Amino acid sequence: MVGVAVLIAVSLAAEPRVPERTPPTAPDVTAGSVPATGEQVPPPARGVTYVGPFAQAWTEEGRGPRVLLLHAIHAGAGGHEWSALVPLLREHRSVRVPDLLGCGRSDHPDLDYTPQVVLAAVGSLIRAAGPNTHVVASSLTGAYALKAVAHGARVAGLTLITPTGLGNPRPPAGERPWAKAIYSVGRHTPLGDVFTLALGARPSVRWFLGRRAYGSPDNVSEEAVDAYSREVQATNAKHLALAFVTGRLALRIEPDEVREVQPDVIWACGQRFTPNIEADAWIRAGANVTMRGVGMPHVEAPQLVADHLLRDDRGELERPRPWVRAT
Repeated sequence: MVGVAVLIAVSLAAEPRVPERTPPTAPDVTAGSVPATGEQVPPPARGVTYVGPFAQAWTEEGRGPRVLLLHAIHAGAGGHEWSALVPLLREHRSVRVPDLLGCGRSDHPDLDYTPQVVLAAVGSLIRAAGPNTHVVASSLTGAYALKAVAHGARVAGLTLITPTGLGNPRPPAGERPWAKAIYSVGRHTPLGDVFTLALGARPSVRWFLGRRAYGSPDNVSEEAVDAYSREVQATNAKHLALAFVTGRLALRIEPDEVREVQPDVIWACGQRFTPNIEADAWIRAGANVTMRGVGMPHVEAPQLVADHLLRDDRGELERPRPWVRAT
C-alpha cells in the first residue's frame, strides 16, 4: 500500500480535477443556486469524491449556496457529527456532509495513513465542492482544511471549529519510536483490532465524549454514543484510528498560512482536548476568533454555529475575505 500512498500524495501536488459520481436518480444540487420562493427543498442527494482510487461518500440536502461540513478525525469519526446542525441550515443552504477516507460510508483501505494522505483526502473534497462553497471543518480537520486553502484550494469562506495546529512547536508524537512501533504492530496484528474495539466500547465512547469533547457529560446522547461506537467497529477502521491515537496525523500550521487565509474560528472553551491557550495563537496569527463556552458547539449549541454561517444573509459580514479569489 506504500505505492498507493505515494499516488495520493502525488495527486495532491498536481491538483488534478477530482471526479465525482452521483447516482442518476439523485437530484442535481448546484452550489450558489437558490430555488424560487415557496419551492420545496429537493430531496437529499448522494455521491462520492475520489482521492486516488478511493471513494469518499457524501450526502447533500437543502437549497441555496453550498456549505461543506468536514468532521473531525479521531476514533469513531464520521459525518454523523453534524446531525444537529444540518436541519438548521438546509432551508437556506445546500449542505454537503462527507465521510472522510477511512470513516463512515467511505472506503476503509488498509492504508498507511500519513498527513499527506489526509491532506489529499480533505483537499479533494474541498476542490470537488467548488469555489463558491463555504467550508466548515472541526478540530484536527480544521488544520488540514486551512492548509489546503492556503495552498490553492478555492473557497467562498472558511470556518474552523476549535482547530489544532498552532500549539507549542514540538516534534509530532507520531515521529517518536514508541509511537511508530505501536502503529506498526497495531496495523499488522490482531492487537490493533482489540485496541480499536476497546476504544469503540460504549463506556469508552461515553467517557471520551463526556470528559474530553463535550462541555457537559449531560449533553452526551445515546444516539451519539451509538454512532461513534458503530464507526469504530467497522472493518478496517483501525488504520485511521491508530494513526490518530499515536499522533501520526498531527499537522503543523504556520502563522503565515493563517494570515493569508484569515479564517473564522469558533473556539469552544468548554472542551478539554485542545488547550484553550491555543486560541491566542490563532488570534495573533490573524484569525477572526469567537469564543464559546461549550465543548462541541455544532453539537451542544448548533444554533450558535448556524447563526454564524447564515449571517451573510443578514448583511452582517463586512470583513473582506482574501480566500474569495477571482476566476
